[in-house]
Amino acid sequence: MGHLFGKEYSLEHVVDVAKSIVLAIHKAPQITGKTRIEAEILWGEDLVPVIEVMEQTGRAFRYVQWDYETIKRCHDKGESPVIVAIGAAASLSNLGWNCGSCGFDTCKEYNEFANGVGSGLLGGPSCNWKVLDWAIACDWACAAAWQYRVDNRIMGSVGAALGFLGYLPGSSVKLGLALGPPRDLVYYSREDVHKVLTYEMDKMDLLNSVPAMFAGFPGGGNPAYKTKDDWWAPPENVKFWMDPAPLEIVQDALFEKIPLIVAKYSGEIEARYKK
Repeated sequence: MGHLFGKEYSLEHVVDVAKSIVLAIHKAPQITGKTRIEAEILWGEDLVPVIEVMEQTGRAFRYVQWDYETIKRCHDKGESPVIVAIGAAASLSNLGWNCGSCGFDTCKEYNEFANGVGSGLLGGPSCNWKVLDWAIACDWACAAAWQYRVDNRIMGSVGAALGFLGYLPGSSVKLGLALGPPRDLVYYSREDVHKVLTYEMDKMDLLNSVPAMFAGFPGGGNPAYKTKDDWWAPPENVKFWMDPAPLEIVQDALFEKIPLIVAKYSGEIEARYKK
């Protein structure tokens, strides 16, 4: 006998689903059979450092802001998403296939190069075959989530935050699969984002970031741009110029604000891997 209120019980259930998703991640087939995959589960207050880092990267990259606003507002309303962190050790090749897909003639040449460079926000450089193994594991994770009818979206923005904070230390590439809360298409309809961004801001995002959807009649050297319904009266044209303001935001967010957040939480996070 018992009595459960469904919505109150749902977070606990989503955590159980996340555990099953981790099983799917490690069950996923591989092309190489040699790629080491890692997975971890975070929710509740353990998301706070991730959210704080995403706030800063969202200042620099608007698409990250979409993810940040969605996850933060769900968390603040007591509907904490559950994050399945998925990583892989993909920076070096132990295959000896010399396939050339990385741009080098041999695995040895690639490894010599990869050993001497740092990684970007999402990791790399990487062996393409190992990235494929990792991608298959991520696909299996997403498919498993949908089999449980749990709303989900896999996010590079979360992966970048995990990288900054030192999660999945054995992995060179990382993504975060956001699960729940129990509402329809939370990460696609993005109801919470619409409360923050105006229609004009959404329109300018598309104009700035997805120009192929709005550009027309580029031939003739003075390409018109479809910025309004009657775009021909008069037409508006593409113009390129150097704007230092976005670069200043990137500099402040990535190299000043985020290091402070990392310093605040790094000791606690590192300690977990020493147990």
